[in-house]
Amino acid sequence: MVAAAAMRGVTAEAAAPAAGSAPAGARGVAPAAASSAGGTSGAHAAPSGRWDAFKLSPASRTVAPVAVHATTGGVGAAGDLVRKPGTAATRLSGEGASVTLDFGKEVGGHVTLTLGAGTDADQLLGLTYSELSTYVSTTSSDGSNGGSNDEPPVCYTAQPAGRISTRTSVPVSGTDAADDPASQLRGGFRYLTVVNQGAGAVELAGVTVEIAFAPNTADLRAYPNYFSCDDDLLTRIWYAGAYTVQTNIVANNQGRVWGPPAVGWNNGARIGEAGDTVLVDGAKRDRTVWPGDLGISVLTDYVSLGDMRTVRDSLQTLYNHQAGNGALPYAGPAVDFIGNSDTYHLWTLIGTASYLQFTGDTAWATGIYPRYKAALDYVTAKIDGDGLLDVTASADWARTDSDGKNIEANAIMYRALVTAGPLARAAGDTATASDSTARAAALKSAVEAAGYWDGGAGLYRDKPGSTLYPQDGNALAVWFGLVPDADRAAAVSKALGARWTPVGALTPEKSAQSVHPFPGGMEVHAHFAAGRDSTALDLVRREWGYMLDAPQGTASTFWEGYRTDGSSDYTGSYMSAAHGWSTGPTSALTFRLLGIAPADDGTAGYRVAPHPGGVGRAEGQLTTPAGVIAVSWRDRGRGEFDLTVTAASGAVGEIAVPVAATGSFVVKVDGKTAWDRTARAYSARAQAGYVVLTGVPAGTRTVTVRRG
Repeated sequence: MVAAAAMRGVTAEAAAPAAGSAPAGARGVAPAAASSAGGTSGAHAAPSGRWDAFKLSPASRTVAPVAVHATTGGVGAAGDLVRKPGTAATRLSGEGASVTLDFGKEVGGHVTLTLGAGTDADQLLGLTYSELSTYVSTTSSDGSNGGSNDEPPVCYTAQPAGRISTRTSVPVSGTDAADDPASQLRGGFRYLTVVNQGAGAVELAGVTVEIAFAPNTADLRAYPNYFSCDDDLLTRIWYAGAYTVQTNIVANNQGRVWGPPAVGWNNGARIGEAGDTVLVDGAKRDRTVWPGDLGISVLTDYVSLGDMRTVRDSLQTLYNHQAGNGALPYAGPAVDFIGNSDTYHLWTLIGTASYLQFTGDTAWATGIYPRYKAALDYVTAKIDGDGLLDVTASADWARTDSDGKNIEANAIMYRALVTAGPLARAAGDTATASDSTARAAALKSAVEAAGYWDGGAGLYRDKPGSTLYPQDGNALAVWFGLVPDADRAAAVSKALGARWTPVGALTPEKSAQSVHPFPGGMEVHAHFAAGRDSTALDLVRREWGYMLDAPQGTASTFWEGYRTDGSSDYTGSYMSAAHGWSTGPTSALTFRLLGIAPADDGTAGYRVAPHPGGVGRAEGQLTTPAGVIAVSWRDRGRGEFDLTVTAASGAVGEIAVPVAATGSFVVKVDGKTAWDRTARAYSARAQAGYVVLTGVPAGTRTVTVRRG
């Protein structure tokens, strides 16, 4: 998310919570002890294979730099910190001498400096941090506190053969939080600059970081799910999305304090109120639960890390701060903006339904249902007589024109109503389930009748009569099924694709120069939903490939939002470079390219339907409430296709394989004909370029498509 200042568009000083002031943060303490069940709720690790080479999660929580990025002043043997840690020393002689260390990817946690015996007594060392190389500096860290963003070097006293730990050593300057040393945890950075602030010499014999993120996970690389395909860039992007979200799983007591300190940062706030961890917006900042971000990051977490316990506890924390009228927070503690965002209120409802669908945890869902129902009643009361949501609490993700009956909010409202049905039925509330279904249908008809659609542009207007054709609203209309038919979906997909820039898809609702991966991920899902699979993959390669390989980037995580020239679109260095809302392709690649997808309407059950889009081969697995579903497939060319599915009984409702609309083809299951332009078994039917099979037995099944 953007700074808690914000309503996504005002300064920190001008922003204020809707009700009351933000509570003071708790003092930072160490992460909760890791347990084998914590990260994945007891799920087993996925099998090993070539895909493991693409994992970015470190094998150890103690990591060292891999290169020296830069030096200034009198620096001797700079490379020894990397080449000979512990056996040789880098010497910083005189004030201003510095070395910038490159960890090779996004890391985050507490830093330990081991000093050599040749260090002069009572020297002063300053530390600065940066996610992007653009903002490496000897005089300041990149912005993170959300107010002044005045973050000078945090300075510590260096002694001969001594040790400095940012967890326990008391800073002497550079922060307003010196009374709580552990609050100087830096949640996300690739580059660490060590600056000699004194006239003498300092010997650095070693520098390490103790990784703080995902403290509930004993083995950071033991994902329960995996993905691999013959396009290495797509596989890299899947794992970079997973790693981005992993860096966003933080201990409940290691959030960003709000309101912001005048100088430096303080990551010692209590931000979670259930369990040990929460899923926040970004590694560096805001380190707060933002419901809109969960709309993407929960899906990423599910298909890769499988840490649904953290998702549940994040949602619980939001519900704990629900207002008496049913309004849910725009942001969780310590920010606690409540009742000023209708869209983020809706994203919490969608996240609640997704949690139930992905886990089958009816006990928690029925327990939270009275609060969910109060929240649903609160927001459906804002549906006008014409059937459309009229946004009166307009804070949103940073888009402009976010009030009134905008198309983005109405698409989100539609999704919340669709997914309310299964959750209400699970709680035994059939009346609300029926009412939500009826409201969703009415809203869909109202959008069609209200004048949003511009056939000439092939896009929805933001509001009837508007000249803004937003990326988010158009993408969500297709992804969430608000469009009336496949032709409309294809038209929107084509028009969105025509607006791409060399570095990604345009986001005009932010600005004419904005490329924002949050709505960009929505667009990826929309292209797949429209059946334009190769377009979806082209966008993934263009936008997420750019972020992953940009020379100034982290080479491991995805950015909050940038401009068409590649520069930050969030107040310079304040931009987060490890933001979970920017990881949409990871879930899209599992749900669509690989083809293991939960039901579109939020009900239980899964469908296997690969969307190759020009990719020749893919495999992977997804852990579901009914067990693991494993899929591998190969596109043999000339319309021929091989698919292998392994699943437990009841896990998969349908299996679909791509079949050309023309020509003679035969579909077989385990060598027996199921379809040859006539249904022979498994209620086979041709539908939208696929042959769909139902009732295929559990176990390992091979489905083939061959020319007849």
